[in-house]
Amino acid sequence: MMRFATTIFTAISAAVILAGCGASGDNQGTEYAPNMYHSVAYEPYTQIVDKEAGSWLTSIEYPDEHAEFFNTNQFNPNHMNMRLPAPNTVSRNKNGWLPYRLGKDSLAYAARTLKNPLDSTAAMIASGKLLYDMYCDHCHGAKGTGDGKVASGVTIEDPEKGKIEKGAYNGVANLTGDALKNISEGHIFHVITHGKGLMWPHGSQISVEDRWKISMYVKTLQK
Repeated sequence: MMRFATTIFTAISAAVILAGCGASGDNQGTEYAPNMYHSVAYEPYTQIVDKEAGSWLTSIEYPDEHAEFFNTNQFNPNHMNMRLPAPNTVSRNKNGWLPYRLGKDSLAYAARTLKNPLDSTAAMIASGKLLYDMYCDHCHGAKGTGDGKVASGVTIEDPEKGKIEKGAYNGVANLTGDALKNISEGHIFHVITHGKGLMWPHGSQISVEDRWKISMYVKTLQK
């Protein structure tokens, strides 16, 4: 009888444990020590002022006695975690460069006056090539001749319709052509930043330093 009861208890316990392992939809199942693998994002614009928030998640007693989700900075205005810049200051990047201020209509001035602040080394050009392959190849092509897949179109295989031609994006610039082969790195940098013609601006996607690296690499293609 004792053996039978032990077997029944073991079976029920195993069933409960296995049921806790099931997860689907909004039910993530039963987790052991969830605070070890569910990191809590530190949101600069979100203030959780309740020190008990997330107490169910943690078994650690914090030195300042707050639970897992509490993220309020008690020393900044409005309990913000991100400090406002000091008055009358302008942000700079890691190289100490000021933000690029020339407007879109200043291409001629940028082409004439801007100089690449980076040294033209093999490592810098190689870095520019990686960035070019990432951001530019799909339109301008590997050699800058304007024959990337976006420009020339692609052919895809459809199980029902067979080969389908995807339309080309006509008018992509040939960077090695006579019309552009003598442009300056400042010209290239400005166009990457603000766009020109069919090309959309990439200033928000590519950092200032990386735009200069790409400009440097494009000049090697033009040679």
